[in-house]
Amino acid sequence: MAIKLRKFSRSKVTKFIAFTLTVLLITLVMVQMNYIYNSNINPEAIFVKDYSKSDSYIYGELSRAINQVHFHILNDTDSIKPEPEYLYHITDGTITKRNEYLDKILEHKDYLYKYSGSTWEYGENAYKNIQNHVMDKYTLHLVFPEEYLQQKQKEWDIERDKLIPIALTLIIAVIVGIICVIYLIVVTGRRPEDDEVHLTPYMDRIYSDIQLGIMLFTLYMWLYGIASLFRHYSIDSSRGVLSMNQYYILTMTGILAILGSIICGVILLSLVRKIKAKRLLKHSLIYAVFAGISRFIRSFFDDSRFEHFPLTKSLNRRQAIFTAASAGMVFLLLLFWAATQNFFAGLIPIFAEIVIIYWYFYENKKTFEEINQGFRESVQEQMKSERMKVDLVTNVSHDLKTPLTSIISYVDLLSKEELTESARDYVNILADKSGRLKNIVSDLFDLAKSTSGNLPLDMENLDLRKLIEQTLGDMEDDIEKSDIRIKTSLTETPVFIYSDGKKLYRVFQNIIGNALKYSLSGTRVFIDMEMIDNKNVYVIVKNTASYDMDFTAEDVLQRFTRGDESRASEGSGLGLSIAESFTWACGGRFRVEIDGDQFKVRLEFPVIE
Repeated sequence: MAIKLRKFSRSKVTKFIAFTLTVLLITLVMVQMNYIYNSNINPEAIFVKDYSKSDSYIYGELSRAINQVHFHILNDTDSIKPEPEYLYHITDGTITKRNEYLDKILEHKDYLYKYSGSTWEYGENAYKNIQNHVMDKYTLHLVFPEEYLQQKQKEWDIERDKLIPIALTLIIAVIVGIICVIYLIVVTGRRPEDDEVHLTPYMDRIYSDIQLGIMLFTLYMWLYGIASLFRHYSIDSSRGVLSMNQYYILTMTGILAILGSIICGVILLSLVRKIKAKRLLKHSLIYAVFAGISRFIRSFFDDSRFEHFPLTKSLNRRQAIFTAASAGMVFLLLLFWAATQNFFAGLIPIFAEIVIIYWYFYENKKTFEEINQGFRESVQEQMKSERMKVDLVTNVSHDLKTPLTSIISYVDLLSKEELTESARDYVNILADKSGRLKNIVSDLFDLAKSTSGNLPLDMENLDLRKLIEQTLGDMEDDIEKSDIRIKTSLTETPVFIYSDGKKLYRVFQNIIGNALKYSLSGTRVFIDMEMIDNKNVYVIVKNTASYDMDFTAEDVLQRFTRGDESRASEGSGLGLSIAESFTWACGGRFRVEIDGDQFKVRLEFPVIE
């Protein structure tokens, strides 16, 4: 039921009917008021039933009669004579003015007004509160004959009979019109399907102050036109039939009322919609002008003027503008003081400088917040990306281990079977490749754990010199197979560090193995061990590359990156990445240096004192 009522009350047809009815009611009221005014019908007849108690009689005819008689005797002239509808007799004992004998006047004693000795005396049916004053030396007898008053009462009753229906019509029209206006104000901008405020695409685009100006101008012209018709034309109501001139008056009144009410009504409803949408002030021409000026001034301090620049460049531009503006204020301060020698005159540039400083720091604060926010978002995004990569590598490595273990097991079982020569070669190749794949998966898994911080460590005090010698001893077969010679320069005494021996063994194994693979044939690999201030120990492994090293140190540390892309040797590109990650995890420092054809890996560890 509520939904149906809302659809009915907010439908365009209902709104149009209410608006049309409002316009017609306003027109009816204006035409009726014009008819009453120009018909010389006294509206007082609606509220006062007896003519003798009306203001028209008391402050109209009666006051006028007293003033006319008083003026007549004071000027002692017959050029201005009182009206014949009342009877009077006034005298000071010497001079007497009258239009009827006193005894005839006294025959109407019930309606008599007598002034004598600065006081008024009243007949039984006379109005008993006259404020008019006559000179004390005069005695005045004044009366409106009963016949005259009865005739005026008949005319008064006729006007009253005419006015009561018109007044009731006006009251009903005003009440219904107010109800329609309230209804239109409530439902304007609302639609049956929702409770949002919907602005019209045309009328509501006009600025609010322009709309208000048009409405005020329309009201002025409307009321001016109606007033002109009220003043310049009158309707003779005694004839009973309207003339062409009278039709013209009422028609023009109606046309002005229709046009004025339509224009003002449309603009009023548009302003109401803007109030509901909280856009009345913001959608004004004055606001737009001041907002534009404010934006122009603020653009020198905020980022809107430099939005296509980086934030740091915006800070630089704002700083330059702030410096120039501050210098200008200092110049104005000196100029004001020099010109006026007045302390208060210098307050103007001081106040302006305070405003400039406030805006400068306020906008800088916003810019710094944007920079920090961008930095935090970048770091968070990078960390999120790294976590995703680590999780992906860890999960993939873990998922590959089970099927890979099965493959290796079945290949091992195949190698024990009676096979043909060619089949055995295939099995050997499978064993070799599956072993290599196992190493790659193991490297990936270890690298993922170390990167994520979940690498298990067995930290202990160990002799770094002995660890290097042990690694070289274990790799003796690989060294002999290559045509590369290893030249070491180790410390004479043991050097102890606190680290994980197994992880560091893997580090040196990867670094030395990498040097054996990519060194120029017939050259040497140098392994130097140095002590600095008995606090840190350096291990430097350097070799001469067999290829052009057209990459940076950062590039070669990327995962799955191989220095010599054209090399066909087996390698996953993870050796140096694992070495770097393990070194940092074990408390050391890892750095790669490239100097021409020289490839250096520098490791640093704190020494246990």
